[in-house]
Amino acid sequence: MSLNDWSAADIASRLSGSGKSKAKKTGRGWMVCCPAHEDRTPSLSLADGREGKLLYYCFAGCQASDVQAALENELGVHSSAPAPKPARKRVVEKKEDEILVMTPAPVGHDNPGIDDFYHFEHGMPSKVWTYRLPESRVGGWVARYDLADGGKEVIPWCWALDKKKNKEMLKMRAMPSPRPLYNLDQIVERGDDPVVWSEGEKAADAAQKLFPSWVATACLGGGKAIGLTDFSVLRGRTVILLCDHDGPGYAAACKITTLLLGQCDLYFLRWPEKRGDGAPYEIQPKDDAADHLERGWSVDELRSVSRGGTRLTLPIGEIAPAFDPIHYDRQSERRFQSA
Repeated sequence: MSLNDWSAADIASRLSGSGKSKAKKTGRGWMVCCPAHEDRTPSLSLADGREGKLLYYCFAGCQASDVQAALENELGVHSSAPAPKPARKRVVEKKEDEILVMTPAPVGHDNPGIDDFYHFEHGMPSKVWTYRLPESRVGGWVARYDLADGGKEVIPWCWALDKKKNKEMLKMRAMPSPRPLYNLDQIVERGDDPVVWSEGEKAADAAQKLFPSWVATACLGGGKAIGLTDFSVLRGRTVILLCDHDGPGYAAACKITTLLLGQCDLYFLRWPEKRGDGAPYEIQPKDDAADHLERGWSVDELRSVSRGGTRLTLPIGEIAPAFDPIHYDRQSERRFQSA
């Protein structure tokens, strides 16, 4: 089974969320949230083409190959499709992408100002994260735009060559897959330190403050882009998963576990249910390290809780069969945490 066995309407129904992430009908097809990057408002166009071909395009700049891989990952299909029947009609060759991503960014163009990430619709970003490769070369950037309704839009950027204009410039494009992990340069440089994974860059920055002896990392595109990320650098390391406290967060942890189980020492971080002074601490839905940091947690308090007998990290065994990432509930979460 391949992507071409799915109609645009069926994929839209599968990927449709609620609120602003709900699939939208267009004249030719559908607009849905792109699974190749952390998308909160639909930016991926889907349509049914000729001869059963699925047409797709991400207006946030994701590479076509990354979108295909992400869709296949979401739908559970394979990239190998049955050989097409000979067609009598004229064969139209696929148009070459006019944007050539340059990774790493050339020296001299690897330190743009925040004004360079201005978005025609969302304005100036509230935060820009830099993805550094080994030896501190810059691979690309991720910009966060805070929306008027309280939501956010996260868009990847790269230095690229516009072949049509014959000009190099910043473009809304994601780094080609397999994509490097966030803080890859630190992961390589601090080869003996544990690595703590969070779903997004903001959470990873908070985790770095809360656990300074570990190296914090994340995936470009969040939990939906795990299949597009290069995890090979984590083999043989101690890896700790600090999930978002919701169904997609635990589902992302399951995917990483499937990839890394048996290749590294894999742990799950269970956030304490009591503060350092013994007061109860209730974890809220969707909580991540950034939320805990904003509520006053600190390195010293976490160390105090740990010295008091609370075990923060639990080894992960064969958890995937015991956890249903589609139908999330409290019981599933507890099975995951105790695996």
